[in-house]
Amino acid sequence: MIFLGVGSSIGNAEAIFASAEAWLEARGVKVIKKSQNLKNPPVGGVATNEFTNAVWHAQFLETSWEKVNWCLLPRSRRLRLKAYKLLKLLKKCEAIHGRTKSPRWSDRPLDLDILTFHELVINKTKLIIPHPEIANRSFVLRPWSELVDARFEIPNLGRIKDLISKL
Repeated sequence: MIFLGVGSSIGNAEAIFASAEAWLEARGVKVIKKSQNLKNPPVGGVATNEFTNAVWHAQFLETSWEKVNWCLLPRSRRLRLKAYKLLKLLKKCEAIHGRTKSPRWSDRPLDLDILTFHELVINKTKLIIPHPEIANRSFVLRPWSELVDARFEIPNLGRIKDLISKL
Protein backbone atom coordinates (compact mmCIF):
# COMPACT_ATOMS: atom_id res chain seq x y z
CA MET A 1 0.00 0.00 0.00
CA ILE A 2 1.19 3.47 -0.87
CA PHE A 3 0.40 6.34 1.48
CA LEU A 4 1.21 9.98 0.80
CA GLY A 5 1.38 12.86 3.24
CA VAL A 6 -0.11 16.05 1.82
CA GLY A 7 0.30 19.54 3.24
CA SER A 8 -0.11 23.22 2.44
CA SER A 9 0.35 26.49 4.33
CA ILE A 10 0.11 29.01 1.48
CA GLY A 11 -3.06 29.56 -0.54
CA ASN A 12 -6.31 27.60 -0.70
CA ALA A 13 -5.24 24.13 0.45
CA GLU A 14 -8.41 22.39 -0.75
CA ALA A 15 -8.03 23.82 -4.28
CA ILE A 16 -4.31 23.04 -4.33
CA PHE A 17 -4.94 19.46 -3.17
CA ALA A 18 -7.63 18.97 -5.84
CA SER A 19 -5.32 20.33 -8.53
CA ALA A 20 -2.42 18.15 -7.35
CA GLU A 21 -4.65 15.07 -7.29
CA ALA A 22 -5.80 15.71 -10.88
CA TRP A 23 -2.22 16.34 -12.06
CA LEU A 24 -0.98 13.14 -10.42
CA GLU A 25 -3.88 11.06 -11.71
CA ALA A 26 -3.06 12.13 -15.28
CA ARG A 27 0.38 10.60 -14.67
CA GLY A 28 -0.71 7.28 -13.24
CA VAL A 29 -1.03 8.09 -9.52
CA LYS A 30 -4.60 7.32 -8.49
CA VAL A 31 -5.83 8.47 -5.10
CA ILE A 32 -8.00 5.66 -3.72
CA LYS A 33 -9.02 7.19 -0.41
CA LYS A 34 -8.35 10.47 1.42
CA SER A 35 -8.43 11.41 5.07
CA GLN A 36 -10.12 14.55 6.24
CA ASN A 37 -8.07 17.72 5.86
CA LEU A 38 -6.84 18.83 9.27
CA LYS A 39 -5.64 22.28 10.33
CA ASN A 40 -2.40 22.22 12.32
CA PRO A 41 0.09 24.69 13.73
CA PRO A 42 3.44 24.88 11.94
CA VAL A 43 6.28 22.58 13.05
CA GLY A 44 10.02 23.27 13.12
CA GLY A 45 10.08 26.95 14.04
CA VAL A 46 10.39 28.33 10.47
CA ALA A 47 6.87 28.42 9.00
CA THR A 48 4.45 30.97 10.40
CA ASN A 49 1.18 29.95 8.72
CA GLU A 50 -1.23 27.27 9.82
CA PHE A 51 -0.93 24.05 7.79
CA THR A 52 -3.63 21.93 6.25
CA ASN A 53 -2.60 18.27 6.26
CA ALA A 54 -4.08 15.04 4.96
CA VAL A 55 -3.04 11.50 4.09
CA TRP A 56 -3.91 9.87 0.78
CA HIS A 57 -3.97 6.15 0.03
CA ALA A 58 -2.71 5.91 -3.55
CA GLN A 59 -2.00 3.46 -6.32
CA PHE A 60 0.82 3.93 -8.80
CA LEU A 61 -0.67 2.46 -11.95
CA GLU A 62 1.28 0.79 -14.71
CA THR A 63 2.24 3.23 -17.41
CA SER A 64 4.15 2.81 -20.65
CA TRP A 65 7.53 3.35 -18.95
CA GLU A 66 6.90 0.21 -16.89
CA LYS A 67 6.10 -2.18 -19.72
CA VAL A 68 9.61 -2.82 -21.07
CA ASN A 69 11.38 -5.73 -19.36
CA TRP A 70 9.90 -5.00 -15.93
CA CYS A 71 8.78 -8.58 -15.56
CA LEU A 72 12.46 -9.61 -15.64
CA LEU A 73 13.31 -7.62 -12.52
CA PRO A 74 12.80 -8.97 -9.00
CA ARG A 75 9.77 -7.46 -7.19
CA SER A 76 11.91 -5.54 -4.68
CA ARG A 77 13.89 -3.88 -7.49
CA ARG A 78 10.70 -2.99 -9.40
CA LEU A 79 9.20 -1.45 -6.27
CA ARG A 80 12.34 0.54 -5.54
CA LEU A 81 12.43 1.93 -9.09
CA LYS A 82 8.74 2.79 -8.93
CA ALA A 83 9.24 4.55 -5.58
CA TYR A 84 11.94 6.77 -7.11
CA LYS A 85 9.73 7.44 -10.12
CA LEU A 86 6.89 8.43 -7.78
CA LEU A 87 9.23 10.73 -5.83
CA LYS A 88 10.20 12.46 -9.09
CA LEU A 89 6.52 12.96 -9.97
CA LEU A 90 5.72 14.34 -6.51
CA LYS A 91 8.59 16.84 -6.68
CA LYS A 92 7.46 17.99 -10.13
CA CYS A 93 3.88 18.34 -8.88
CA GLU A 94 5.09 20.47 -5.95
CA ALA A 95 7.06 22.72 -8.32
CA ILE A 96 4.09 23.13 -10.69
CA HIS A 97 2.03 24.22 -7.70
CA GLY A 98 4.52 26.92 -6.72
CA ARG A 99 6.93 25.22 -4.35
CA THR A 100 10.46 26.56 -4.57
CA LYS A 101 13.69 25.69 -2.82
CA SER A 102 13.37 27.19 0.63
CA PRO A 103 14.56 26.48 4.15
CA ARG A 104 13.40 23.22 5.69
CA TRP A 105 10.01 23.47 7.43
CA SER A 106 9.16 26.81 5.80
CA ASP A 107 5.72 27.76 4.51
CA ARG A 108 4.83 26.25 1.13
CA PRO A 109 1.85 25.89 -1.17
CA LEU A 110 2.22 22.12 -1.51
CA ASP A 111 4.17 19.42 0.29
CA LEU A 112 3.92 15.81 -0.90
CA ASP A 113 5.72 13.04 0.98
CA ILE A 114 5.85 9.30 0.42
CA LEU A 115 4.98 7.89 3.83
CA THR A 116 5.11 4.22 2.81
CA PHE A 117 5.48 2.38 -0.47
CA HIS A 118 4.21 -1.17 0.02
CA GLU A 119 6.66 -3.07 2.27
CA LEU A 120 9.71 -1.15 1.06
CA VAL A 121 12.33 0.11 3.46
CA ILE A 122 14.75 2.56 1.81
CA ASN A 123 17.36 4.68 3.58
CA LYS A 124 19.14 6.73 0.93
CA THR A 125 20.06 10.40 0.73
CA LYS A 126 17.25 11.26 -1.70
CA LEU A 127 14.59 8.92 -0.37
CA ILE A 128 13.78 7.44 3.03
CA ILE A 129 10.81 5.09 3.30
CA PRO A 130 8.99 4.88 5.64
CA HIS A 131 9.17 8.65 6.03
CA PRO A 132 11.59 9.34 8.92
CA GLU A 133 9.32 11.70 10.89
CA ILE A 134 6.13 9.61 10.94
CA ALA A 135 6.38 8.59 14.58
CA ASN A 136 6.68 12.26 15.66
CA ARG A 137 3.83 13.70 13.62
CA SER A 138 0.30 13.57 14.96
CA PHE A 139 -0.77 15.57 11.89
CA VAL A 140 0.20 12.50 9.83
CA LEU A 141 -0.76 9.68 12.20
CA ARG A 142 -4.23 10.97 13.09
CA PRO A 143 -5.48 11.38 9.50
CA TRP A 144 -3.72 8.16 8.45
CA SER A 145 -5.59 6.25 11.16
CA GLU A 146 -8.85 7.18 9.35
CA LEU A 147 -7.74 5.13 6.32
CA VAL A 148 -6.54 1.86 7.86
CA ASP A 149 -7.73 -0.65 10.42
CA ALA A 150 -6.18 -0.99 13.88
CA ARG A 151 -3.92 -3.88 12.77
CA PHE A 152 -2.18 -1.87 10.03
CA GLU A 153 1.59 -1.73 10.61
CA ILE A 154 4.13 0.68 9.20
CA PRO A 155 7.33 -1.19 8.25
CA ASN A 156 9.95 -0.89 11.03
CA LEU A 157 7.68 1.37 13.13
CA GLY A 158 4.68 -0.69 14.18
CA ARG A 159 0.97 -0.01 14.41
CA ILE A 160 -0.36 3.51 13.89
CA LYS A 161 -2.56 3.10 16.96
CA ASP A 162 0.51 2.39 19.12
CA LEU A 163 2.46 5.30 17.62
CA ILE A 164 -0.41 7.70 18.34
CA SER A 165 -0.54 6.56 21.97
CA LYS A 166 3.17 7.42 22.38
CA LEU A 167 2.79 11.04 21.21
